[in-house]
Amino acid sequence: EVTLNLLGKIKKIFWLFAFLLFSGAVVFLEQPAIPQNTVKLKGGSDFVHGLARREVKSVNPVANYYFNIIFNDTQKTLKVKEKIVWKNLTSFSTKEIYFHLYANAYKSNNTLFASEYHLTKEAQTHLEISSFKINGVDSELKFITPDVPNPHDSTVAKVDLPFEIKPGDSVEIKFNYSLKIPKSVKRFGYAPGTDFALISQWYPKPGVFENGVWNCHQYFAHLNFFSDFANFSTKVIVPRKYKVVSTGVLESTENKGEKTVWLFKQNGVHDFAWAIGSESKDTVRVYVLPSGEKVKTELFVYPTDAKYTERIFKTVFNALDYFGKNILEYPYEKITVVDVPPTSRSGGMEYPTLITVSAPLFSPVDTHSPEKLVAHEFIHQYFYGILANNETEEAWLDEGFTSYFASKIMEKYYPSANLNFRFLGYIPVYGINYLSFSDIPVIYTLGYNDYPEYAKALKQYYSNLTIGAIKDVSYKLPTRLSYVVNSYSKPEIMFYTLERILGEKDFLNFVRTFAERFKFKHPAGKDFWNLLLELHPDLEWFKQEVFNSSVVFDDRIRYLKKTGGNEYELFAERLGDGYFPHKIAVYTKADTIHLDWSEKGRYKVFRFKSKSEVTGADIDPNRINLFDLNFANNSFTINSKNAAKYSLVTRWFFWLQNALMILGSAG
Repeated sequence: EVTLNLLGKIKKIFWLFAFLLFSGAVVFLEQPAIPQNTVKLKGGSDFVHGLARREVKSVNPVANYYFNIIFNDTQKTLKVKEKIVWKNLTSFSTKEIYFHLYANAYKSNNTLFASEYHLTKEAQTHLEISSFKINGVDSELKFITPDVPNPHDSTVAKVDLPFEIKPGDSVEIKFNYSLKIPKSVKRFGYAPGTDFALISQWYPKPGVFENGVWNCHQYFAHLNFFSDFANFSTKVIVPRKYKVVSTGVLESTENKGEKTVWLFKQNGVHDFAWAIGSESKDTVRVYVLPSGEKVKTELFVYPTDAKYTERIFKTVFNALDYFGKNILEYPYEKITVVDVPPTSRSGGMEYPTLITVSAPLFSPVDTHSPEKLVAHEFIHQYFYGILANNETEEAWLDEGFTSYFASKIMEKYYPSANLNFRFLGYIPVYGINYLSFSDIPVIYTLGYNDYPEYAKALKQYYSNLTIGAIKDVSYKLPTRLSYVVNSYSKPEIMFYTLERILGEKDFLNFVRTFAERFKFKHPAGKDFWNLLLELHPDLEWFKQEVFNSSVVFDDRIRYLKKTGGNEYELFAERLGDGYFPHKIAVYTKADTIHLDWSEKGRYKVFRFKSKSEVTGADIDPNRINLFDLNFANNSFTINSKNAAKYSLVTRWFFWLQNALMILGSAG
């Protein structure tokens, strides 16, 4: 028994050593990426408080925000004076104003936000408002819950006014409040063990007044936000050791005793976030747009991730290049990338001119990490930032486009992604992990396997085929998985499928037209579909089947046979309830015959003649419909081939043998 235990331990040590050796070789063989199109220049007069002059007339700001913030690093608190000048730019009057108070989501474990998170005492906070005035008159906030009744939720409030704000009128709103910075749970807070903090969704701000109604939703844990475009002027007073980075451009810094006053300004954005810390290294480079405008790219990187500096810059420059050539040139003077510490929960988020990312301990370029995350968050600057749709209701219009274009940028600028899994959660190993125990792989394969960028979206889609549709109101989707699939995965697959229907060039031209028409205008899903059907009216079926419905697609050939002479018969059927018109390629020894299957029936029997011997057939040979659940049954050969199934059986025996060996050694 002692000998068996010793042999078991030796086996475990052997496998651990093998994984470490393999992964170490992968990491050390990796070559650093060199950023493109960098020059050491300062931004010029092409911008007005951070907004490109070419876009000044495109933006009609609803509000002007003025902040005076004092940061107390000992107590981790903010003391804030906030002034908002809000203007009614609609054709409707209002006698009330609705406000988002997102920071109150962290008030207790009973809020709507906290239903998905357990908030420790250190992670709890709320706005302590000491003064609230409208046009200089003390006013009263009334907390309401417009979406989900909850007496403990105070993330939305309204004020009833003794006067009417008519079209074109403005009001001055003033808040004085204090706020304790919580331990980072999601998006907001300090990183334990460091002096880093990300401050986001922290200030009171009006909802969106449109069509005579206030759109002001509660803070849902897995959803984003909707706000009007505005101009921001923010003064942050901090101890001198701290560096501050934020939305907008730095106008000035001034040392006053042991404090430094940082002044930031930004026009034409709909939110403001900032970060603070003394350990992170700040690096600025400049990217030159095709128009000649110079965009400052600022990287606030935590020391442990400094090795990713060149790769992060390169990803941002590649994204600027791709969007400048295909969609829109970036309209702001600066983009800041904040690499958060390992103990922060604020990585992977987007704010106007500022994004947050995080990086694994080890990660070769062909794992596309952190590259794809950096690209994804940057692309949000366009769909979340410039177009600024209502993400609480139609998250797909931002998240779907962002996911699609992140994959497109990976395809264009980076080597093919290799399937990999993380040993012990940290070390990348090339291969496929089928089963693991305590982060240790049990059934797996090793080797290099390319996969298409949309493969992860397909995997998520397969896990939630029919719960919800893309068109469904985002905050009303019943589960977090259904939200992710219908906001990220299915829209990404939908856009890839549209690209294959229209052709890549025509689809990118459509997105460019959509972006140009609706930049800074809060487009809705109906605007997307109205434009697409205006340009391509024959795609009404696509909207119904893919966007409006949760149908399943699975088309197959049941049989293909010779019925006599040069006559053949093919039976095509739709196993799912989804309709997608197809071409069926019939292969002969001389050429290819194309059959049209555009009817909406569940099946069709094709009878045709061929002078040359038919060998097989394939539904959707170009794989246009990526929603098809099983491409393997799309094709059929008259003469059966058994090599594939023998290969699969051999692999299963190999995996089973490995699993039994490892489980046996564990005993």
